[in-house]
Amino acid sequence: MQKDYLPREMIINYTDNQDTRRITLEYDTLHLQDKEYTPSRGEWEEFWEKLEEIGIWDWEENYEKCTMVEDYHWEVTILTNSINIYSQGCNDGPVHMVKGEFKSSLDEFWDALEDLCGWRIDY
Repeated sequence: MQKDYLPREMIINYTDNQDTRRITLEYDTLHLQDKEYTPSRGEWEEFWEKLEEIGIWDWEENYEKCTMVEDYHWEVTILTNSINIYSQGCNDGPVHMVKGEFKSSLDEFWDALEDLCGWRIDY
């Protein structure tokens, strides 16, 4: 039985010139290469609150910045029972306004993801 605080599907990819990191959710357990972690309900609830704060559900489908070199590419897919997000980018990502200054929503997403799984992901 699906727990109401778990997404139906979650796939996170990040690729740079060094490596590719892929985080997937299988039932209630997050996987990154040979690591796995099963967040508690409270950890999931904190994660969802952080995603609300950064406005993830309003992210555009595609963010790209033209450069001579492709430094990084990211992709986020989260499907829940009530709302979904698919967003990707190359050398760019979403921002939001905090106290009159633009902040990287993407960086805050990586921080929230690291808090959820307990791993340093090195994005």
